[in-house]
Amino acid sequence: MRNAVATSGTGRGSGADEVDRQLALRAATAGLSVAVGSLPVLLLLLWVETKWSPLLELDDGARDGLHRFALGHPAFTSVMEAVSAVAGGLGWQVVSVVLVVWLLWRRRVRVAVFVLVANAGSSLLNTALKDVVHRHRPVVAHPFIHPPGQSFPSGHAQAAATGFTVLLFVLWPHLRAGWQRRAAVVVAVGATLLIGFSRVALAAHFVSDVVAGYAVGVTWTLVLAAAFHVWRPPAARAHSAPRSRGVSRQGD
Repeated sequence: MRNAVATSGTGRGSGADEVDRQLALRAATAGLSVAVGSLPVLLLLLWVETKWSPLLELDDGARDGLHRFALGHPAFTSVMEAVSAVAGGLGWQVVSVVLVVWLLWRRRVRVAVFVLVANAGSSLLNTALKDVVHRHRPVVAHPFIHPPGQSFPSGHAQAAATGFTVLLFVLWPHLRAGWQRRAAVVVAVGATLLIGFSRVALAAHFVSDVVAGYAVGVTWTLVLAAAFHVWRPPAARAHSAPRSRGVSRQGD
């Protein structure tokens, strides 16, 4: 009997140690995500504030070249305007509401909160960064659109990076390993790049604005996902299987 009790105690101790190791790994992952994701944003911010000539040449060259092309190709401009309109704030709000309703219907309240916090928090973070940096938008002779607010970082690019990363986290467990997951990643990355490209093509943003939006969006979502994993009840963390999962399967 004493041996059985000792064995049971040892098992619980090992389980607790494993949970602690997982928490430490998640914390380290979150810290690494912040460091890696913040580096390009800080570099771009530094180059923007100091008016680093190579960056300015890249931004101005892309703005002028794409704008000339768009002026001569109305069909191209119409496609870019459609992409930009669909990927705006209202579009992502609709996606978030549908996703949250679906998750609540499946009784995955924790993941629904994750979706809401990720998308709403990204929008607030973007507004705060724009107010701090206060970079003016590109100026062209014949603008196609007149977006309000500041330029750095791109709200469309950040929303796309955040939104598609969230979708991959949530839907990953429901996709078959192999071609379905590869296709989901390709679609998410391709759509995100297309949205950012449309903003540069319409002279709504500089290239550096878009790249910064991507970095902020992905970093924010990864850090938040790690934080939500830590938020899980201890029992759920202890009984998690050590296989690859998305957020939606973990202790809902």
